[in-house]
Amino acid sequence: MDAYVDYSGTLWANVLNRQDNPGRQAVLDGLRTELKARDGVLLLAPLGFENAYALAMRRDRAEQLGIRSLADLAVHASDLTMGGDLEFFSRPEWAAVEKAYGLRFRAKRQFQPTFMYRALASREADVISAFSSDGRIAADDLVLLTDPKGALPPYDAVILVAPKRAGDRRLLDVLRPLSGAISLRTMQAANYAVDRDTDKKSPAEAAAMLTR
Repeated sequence: MDAYVDYSGTLWANVLNRQDNPGRQAVLDGLRTELKARDGVLLLAPLGFENAYALAMRRDRAEQLGIRSLADLAVHASDLTMGGDLEFFSRPEWAAVEKAYGLRFRAKRQFQPTFMYRALASREADVISAFSSDGRIAADDLVLLTDPKGALPPYDAVILVAPKRAGDRRLLDVLRPLSGAISLRTMQAANYAVDRDTDKKSPAEAAAMLTR
């Protein structure tokens, strides 16, 4: 493999085994330095979007309770049901959020990712774990709760280039224009194009949406 896309938070926690969160730019700078020194891997600039863990609510429910942040959520958590994907509650991100904000929910339920959004719509869950680039966030007009304590790490999409190609100027000249080229809204729209119930696009058609 010559190059592929990964996420800064995944690399930070799973490759460098770091548990701290010094902030987006510090994570990128640290990854760039460590991966180059340790493995000879070149980390290029972020593509422009994150696929970060976030907690999401229906807009009407969040406004009804006055919840805008995870700190606000903590005040009401004991009356709410939290939904997560099949691995979220065992991940370090959940442990960090739970510890930072003292979240204690009335109930926690696990869903397949697609069914989590339906659980919000049917009120089986009041809050769900989401990925910030999920297409249904914009389509369903959901609110992503802010994280004032920085418990969740950044998950910028970045391109990694293998050591054997790190000096390949022709390849790098092709890849570098992708820096900052894909916005979060654009990625959400592409994801929703393949995830919606009707008029689905193929992955290739959705990928083409990212380069327009």
